[in-house]
Amino acid sequence: MYIDYLKNKMEHLVTINRWLYNQWGYHDPDGSEKKWFNDRKEKLKNRKLLPIIFIAIEDETPVGTASIIKSDMKTHPELEPWLANVYVKEDKRGNGFGTELVKRVLKESKLNNFKKLYLFTPDKKKFYQKIGWKLYKHEEYRNEMVDIMQYSLQGADI
Repeated sequence: MYIDYLKNKMEHLVTINRWLYNQWGYHDPDGSEKKWFNDRKEKLKNRKLLPIIFIAIEDETPVGTASIIKSDMKTHPELEPWLANVYVKEDKRGNGFGTELVKRVLKESKLNNFKKLYLFTPDKKKFYQKIGWKLYKHEEYRNEMVDIMQYSLQGADI
């Protein structure tokens, strides 16, 4: 397995977009898989730093993805940047792909001199704590309780 930038593997954009839309599209009632695809494609073309989208590849087949984005919670625009869209194919879960994707995001974030990184999760707090993330806040978001977590990159040995 290796991890690359999605912009280097654009032939997998449709697959990545489908995974993410199927997993989280219900949070976007005005969205569609096509709108998400077009938005993601445009963002990958831009010359801005963020978003940075990674893809995990095994035997030339995508098995997972993760991103660094500017903001992920409308209720916390003061927090940035964010780890987002961590997804591993169901039949590949439990094999360390998610951990490797998160570590790659942390390395990239440190290379870009980010001081902290944030994420939110309704149900994966323990997974992230094992990798060194700390609980920042527990609150209601989108009608469910979520944990906002942070990772301090200053002095981190990644």
